[in-house]
This record gives sequence, C-alpha cells and structure tokens, in this order.
Amino acid sequence: MSETRRLKAELRKAMLALRDALPPQHRATWSARICRSALASPAYQTARTVHVFLSIGSEVDTTALITQALAEGKRVVVPIFEKHSAETPCAQITSLDARAFTRDAHGLRRPRVLRLVPVEDVDVVFVPLVAYAPVVVDGREHYARLGYGSGYYDAFLHRVRDDTAKIGLAFSAQRLAHIPLSPWDMLLDAVITELTDL
Repeated sequence: MSETRRLKAELRKAMLALRDALPPQHRATWSARICRSALASPAYQTARTVHVFLSIGSEVDTTALITQALAEGKRVVVPIFEKHSAETPCAQITSLDARAFTRDAHGLRRPRVLRLVPVEDVDVVFVPLVAYAPVVVDGREHYARLGYGSGYYDAFLHRVRDDTAKIGLAFSAQRLAHIPLSPWDMLLDAVITELTDL
C-alpha cells in the first residue's frame, strides 16, 4: 500500500468515527439546513437534471432535497454502483417510496426499475464524502474529497461535462486542513455545510 493510500485509510477511519459520533438530532437539524442551502444554490436553481446520493448511515440526509427537486419537476438521478466496473451509471427516480427500491451488495438503495440517464445530461452532482479540505487551483478555491475508498465517484465525476457543478454535502465537522491527493482524485467546486450562507 502506498503512503498516500495508507494516510487516506487512517483519515477515513477517524473521520467516519467522528461523523458517526455526531448526535442524531444535530445531524437531522444540520441536514435540513444543508438541503435548504443546496436548493437555494445557483447550480441547483438552473439545473434540469440533478444527481443526488441516497443517504446511508450518518451521511447528510438528502431526503428533503430529493423531495423538493421531484416536486419542482426536476429530473432526479441517483448513482448505480456496479461491482468490478469502471463506470458508475445513473438512473432516474420519481419517488422515494421504499417499494421502488431494492438493496445492492453494499446495502445501498437501488431503483427496482433502472431508467438510465446519459451522464452528459447531468447539470449538478451533489456528492457524499467522509471529509473535505480546501485546495487552491489557479487562484480559485476548490475542495479535495475523501471518499469511501472505492473510487466510484471519482470515476463518475471524470465522465460528467466540464460545466457540470460538483458540490459536496457535509457537516462542518468533516472539514480537514489537508487531504493527500491521488492522481485520479477529482476536486469539488464547492462544499455545502450547515454553516453555508447562500
């Protein structure tokens, strides 16, 4: 294992424990704020096709974001994780009804009916993360993302359009001063937390 991979694994373990330890009532309140800020963001407002993750565990709860996007008539798509595949397709959902989903090998919700959507159609991607850190590139602030280690999101983000907004959703406690980067890591354009003021 390379030094970068080892450091990432150690950070991942520590930051997952930190996020899991956040009081559930705080996570619920903060998730509501984060969803409101995401809905108010220019990237969301102008998007026709919105890519959102279906939350698990102690992640930011995206239920309010998805519910509102569907109510507004946006096309909402979620990632489909294919084991041993370099591609992460996305599929449209029209409801959060539990009966419309099954569980994949990772325990993630997966639409029973796969209505695949071309990745080129995605206008904004709201991304889950374990931790994030600011990175300045060409005088502009971006964010390094520490994910779960599978590489699915990096592979997907490499395939979206250049003008597709890539926005992390996280709690402010997940911020780090620095995250070691691998050559394939994709930077985020922004990270929305409970402290974001839009």
